[in-house]
Amino acid sequence: MTLSLLPDECFNNILFFLDYKTLYKCLLVNRYYCKFSIPLIWRDPFIPPIPNKCSLINTLISCLNDEEISSLKSCLIYFEINNNTPPLFEYGRFIRKIDHDYCVNHINSWIKSKSSNKNIKNNNQDYYNNNNKDSKVRKLTSIIYNMIMRKGSNLQEFVLFINSRNYYIDLPKFSIFTIYKPGITNLTSLSIEVYFDLVDDDKRYQNTIEFLSNVSKFCNCIINCEFWISNLSNALTKPFLDIIKLQPLERILIDTYTDNYIEKENVEKVIHALEFRSKTLKQLLFRSLDFQLIDLSFLSKLEYLENLEFVQCRGFVLQSLFYNKKFNFKQLKLWHDEDYYYDLLKDYGKKLSNIMVVMLNSFCSKSLLKLSLNIITPDSINAVKLCCPYINSLNIKIFSDQSLDLIIPIICHFNLLKTLKIEIYDGVVNIVNLVEILADHLLFVEYLILDFNIDLSSFQYFIINCKANFKKWIIYIDNNNRKDYLLHVNNYQKIHNSLKILGINKFYNRDFDWTNDELEVIGYLKDQGVDIISSDELDINYLS
Repeated sequence: MTLSLLPDECFNNILFFLDYKTLYKCLLVNRYYCKFSIPLIWRDPFIPPIPNKCSLINTLISCLNDEEISSLKSCLIYFEINNNTPPLFEYGRFIRKIDHDYCVNHINSWIKSKSSNKNIKNNNQDYYNNNNKDSKVRKLTSIIYNMIMRKGSNLQEFVLFINSRNYYIDLPKFSIFTIYKPGITNLTSLSIEVYFDLVDDDKRYQNTIEFLSNVSKFCNCIINCEFWISNLSNALTKPFLDIIKLQPLERILIDTYTDNYIEKENVEKVIHALEFRSKTLKQLLFRSLDFQLIDLSFLSKLEYLENLEFVQCRGFVLQSLFYNKKFNFKQLKLWHDEDYYYDLLKDYGKKLSNIMVVMLNSFCSKSLLKLSLNIITPDSINAVKLCCPYINSLNIKIFSDQSLDLIIPIICHFNLLKTLKIEIYDGVVNIVNLVEILADHLLFVEYLILDFNIDLSSFQYFIINCKANFKKWIIYIDNNNRKDYLLHVNNYQKIHNSLKILGINKFYNRDFDWTNDELEVIGYLKDQGVDIISSDELDINYLS
């Protein structure tokens, strides 16, 4: 049976798993493949623009109707519009995700490229005036949004990134999102990043504030929301509270830094509002918050919470919650503010370790499978051993040489542990000692990431003495001795015959640019069933 004879839904589900490069190839197979590939390619078209590539905006402009084209002409935006041939598809209808910042960047690039036309320069002497240029970008942005909504886009994801007070192209009027059906009524994911104070009466972003203030009234199925806010002002707090209270959120990320009383008060309001999501919230992620004066008792009311993360947070103190409540998380990340805690560890290491142990005793249980920690002591690791015996994935960051001979063997003997990632704080850990202890004790781990450079002699020791049978392995190596490292891996594979994927770090993000000698060794590895890929790719796929 050929793929074209499969039910349409099944065929579409197969194509859904292909990357963009493969989908573009599918366009050329036949019309049937093309018909199903186009909606997937256009699902998320607003990716970072490529310089001098304007095909995206050209295609979207070809979808405009006469009224929209006329509106652009009134703003002296009429570059080649009348010469466009009718589009083969209604591309706007397929768009499911809009990243506003990327959309504006594409439009900026398009207008800039068209400005190089000599006729345009001659006819529009004021083109390079910033105000005039911004008005063109705003107008074209609004028209493209209007076309997408008019075509019936079932918008599901929206990303709003505001990082500059001096240059920001406002959203179109909110009515554009609601006048056409379905508009934003089926929005499921909303990500908001704001890096300065939004003021209610500032005309530069009044449409943005209107959008944030009304989105929760027109949507009823937002399940994922991310707030990346440098300063949580009053203008932003009310919309966020409404979103939390009115939407059936299953995942929330909150990243904000507070430096005054009003902002701290607003953060507390947002955090306490999470109680409204006691029946829906499954993932709760905090970034960069100070919890010194925040009562964490609200966590006990989140009945279905499975994943809890604190990343670069600080100010944890012992609370009655930690002694009176036992949670059943599946994933936990306690990644404290590294610079802050590194300084404290020198003088208050025992106290911090005690706080960590109490938190682990409360947050960890038999249900926990995946754990990330960056305050590692014998007491904290023993707490992990006792509280979560079924853990299969562990990510740690080591800040000290102290007690490595006690800590590492305990970790290595977690008999259900299959994924292990180890990071170190630069300049304070004896890597030779760490690698040798790992080599002597690792037994059960199958996916290993050592996120630091290992010298060749230590790597050789590891290869000779390690008894674990790795399936996926990331190594960070010296770019000048890659062949020697590869030869050691080849020797490892000859003995263990377990490795399937080897991830290697790129040198300064450049392509690998293998030598002929290195390619010969890579050939040996491939003959033994080992694929070699970028370490970044493997890290994202298996430990994110």
